[in-house]
Amino acid sequence: MQWLRCFALACMAFTPVWAMAHAHMLDAEPPANAVITQVPKQLRLRFSEPIEKKFVRLDIKRGDQPVVLAPDSLQWDSGGKTLVVNLPGQATGVYQVQWSILAKDGHPGKGHYSFTVKP
Repeated sequence: MQWLRCFALACMAFTPVWAMAHAHMLDAEPPANAVITQVPKQLRLRFSEPIEKKFVRLDIKRGDQPVVLAPDSLQWDSGGKTLVVNLPGQATGVYQVQWSILAKDGHPGKGHYSFTVKP
């Protein structure tokens, strides 16, 4: 049994790190913790892997109020890694973005970030 344990550890040691990674957000626009002076018309979230579009959940709040998105407000780039969210007319305040996804390779991901719009 000792050899089996050693074999398993050796396999794990030579498995690429990216093969065990979950999908995650690489960057966003506006960026996390940004303080901006103009309400954005869009959000852009760029992910590490192509995403299954049917398994995206996105919750956006301004303060304690949810931002209601139109049904056609989510758009993807051709590679399926960048989500563009068209925002309805909004006001200044702290925006909180919470997301959960499923990558095409089956890895889930979730996270959140915020930015502030000041007059």
